[in-house]
Amino acid sequence: MKQIIRSNNIHGYFDAISDDLTISETDQGGEQRIILSPSFGVGSISRMKIRQGIEVVVSDMVLEEDWDQHIYEDQVFEINYCFSGGVDCFYQGSRYSTQVPSGNMYSMEGSEIHLLKRAKLRYQILEIRLLPEQLLGYFKHTDEYSWAEDWLKSQRKQISPLTNSVRLRRAVNEMMHSSYSGALKRLHMESKIMEIVLLALEKYTSDACPKTASDIKKPDMERLYGARQIIEGRLEDPLSLRELARAAELNEFKLKKGFKELFGMTVFEYIRDQRIEKGLYLMQHEQLNVGEAAAAVGYSNPSNFSAAFLKKYGCKPGHYIQSNLV
Repeated sequence: MKQIIRSNNIHGYFDAISDDLTISETDQGGEQRIILSPSFGVGSISRMKIRQGIEVVVSDMVLEEDWDQHIYEDQVFEINYCFSGGVDCFYQGSRYSTQVPSGNMYSMEGSEIHLLKRAKLRYQILEIRLLPEQLLGYFKHTDEYSWAEDWLKSQRKQISPLTNSVRLRRAVNEMMHSSYSGALKRLHMESKIMEIVLLALEKYTSDACPKTASDIKKPDMERLYGARQIIEGRLEDPLSLRELARAAELNEFKLKKGFKELFGMTVFEYIRDQRIEKGLYLMQHEQLNVGEAAAAVGYSNPSNFSAAFLKKYGCKPGHYIQSNLV
């Protein structure tokens, strides 16, 4: 199926899908849901308007035929995360193939994006859609406003991949499986949007807050972010400080001093913190028990994992999971 969507407002995209598809639509607690007809596929596409200029669109569907979308929008800043399915995207003369699971962000202004979704694949996609001025609203009356405005201009008409960190995966999963409804769900969604925006912009904010790392040169700062990415990629078997410094192309002194200054904790503290975060993610979303989660993040003794978890969250893993079911 080929579909052409032309929207002159942030909420027109979902409305156009509703108009073009042979579907049934329900509205529950302020959340609109499109139920696909059997001839088109199985599953649904839902939209929650957080407020004017901000919406969340969630797709969970299997298509009967390829869906070829040509979307023209006046203005939108989007952060999306593809849990499954894989989308072919054509934008500004370039082709992007979404890897799963992974996320991207892009800013459109008076331009067209071409999306191709394939038949017989299960698509699970989260889209956070904002007007650029709504994004800037998070920086209103702060010293970073002019930086955020310049950054947003620099992002126009390009697609940038997100760092697929444990924190990002946890936040998007909590949005996909929110246990709230109505106004509380809307509040929960907006809190997660702010968290994800922060994660998406994190690696760009060093120039906005030079006082945070005043004596770190830009090349070293980029290497420190690289070191953090290396850490996150092998939490179950972390490199030694010397090996990490070599991999990040830094000497050990610069790594230790710069990491603490830039990220507010030592390399060891960061590894421990991220192991606990990943362990929690595995227990919440992969249904691993405490022992399995501990082993998956490199703890040979589950008691040591539980002790570190207690220090970070103030309770044992089992108690935390029971009181924060999603």
